[in-house]
Amino acid sequence: MKRNFYRNVVIVILISFFTLSIIPNVLGKTRSTYLTDFLHQTEIQSEGFKNGISQEDTISPEATTYALEILSISHDIDLQINLEDDLQEMFETDNIILYNLYFLLKSLNLLDYSIGGSLKNSTLNFMKATQQFGGGFSFSNTTSSASLSSTYFAYQIYSLLEELFPNETLHKNWILDNNNSDGGYGGNSSLSSTLLNTYHALSLLDEMNSVNELANKSQTLVYLNSFLSNDSADIKNFGGYVPDLITKITLLSSTYYCIISLSILEESFPNKDLTINWILSRQSFQDGGFADFIDGTYQLGSSVISSYYAYSTLIELNAKGRLDSQIWMVEFNYWILLIIFVFIAVIAGVGIYIWRRRRI
Repeated sequence: MKRNFYRNVVIVILISFFTLSIIPNVLGKTRSTYLTDFLHQTEIQSEGFKNGISQEDTISPEATTYALEILSISHDIDLQINLEDDLQEMFETDNIILYNLYFLLKSLNLLDYSIGGSLKNSTLNFMKATQQFGGGFSFSNTTSSASLSSTYFAYQIYSLLEELFPNETLHKNWILDNNNSDGGYGGNSSLSSTLLNTYHALSLLDEMNSVNELANKSQTLVYLNSFLSNDSADIKNFGGYVPDLITKITLLSSTYYCIISLSILEESFPNKDLTINWILSRQSFQDGGFADFIDGTYQLGSSVISSYYAYSTLIELNAKGRLDSQIWMVEFNYWILLIIFVFIAVIAGVGIYIWRRRRI
């Protein structure tokens, strides 16, 4: 009798242990699922996307573009109408900012919206007003100060409108003149090099098929590689890229700029796995998105923009498949906890019932 009782107890314990051990596997989600869930939580139906979950319900043109691109959303008619209205209002109030103009147009393009008619004409007129005689574009039609970032977005807008980029040779020479002796590029010929401006310069030259006209490609490679955090003792930053050479804090944005720029120059990535692991370590399982660490310990709330940088960099490193890996972690949920306790109670009840029947 006792032998049968102990045998049944052992069987119940083994079944309980096995069931509880597979619950995390069954309920675990892939990295890409976490990311998708996060993006959907930032959506304001038919209006666009916020940059984060905890922020006020303010639509971000940039976040909307990046979310649409990651989620591959198209043919959302209501969203198309609202974005078109936003563009019309921008022109009617003469409150046009080049960057927002680009992201609105890009979002419409991702939604398979054909940009034409008065919107296209208004955009082209604005672009003509921001083009500078000496080369480059300004961010608005009220200033004559050209910059690499504005010129980059101007080029992208002409591409979205399927129009030829005007005076390409003039603008290309202006871009090349922004090169500095350290191999990087400044916002204009009088400014020191920055990573962001170097990324914009290389991206523009790549679009113009003129990368071979770089003044000193090898020096530019040295400049870009200098942003890599290669101190193995600095665990939080090891493998990422810093935004400038006076900080040790690596960011998803600067890592994206460096990787894309190095790819344009056809540079190999000997530290590829380190960078991939660094990016994956930035995924927050509190909300599923990606976020930077500040001071090496405190992680910011996830944002759509940071998530896009992470997602796009993984694609550039041929590591998008790493997002399909399952994370062996169950999000805390009171229903799951209740189910576990109920299951244990049922198993215990069955065990007691069997034991009592054996005694009769």
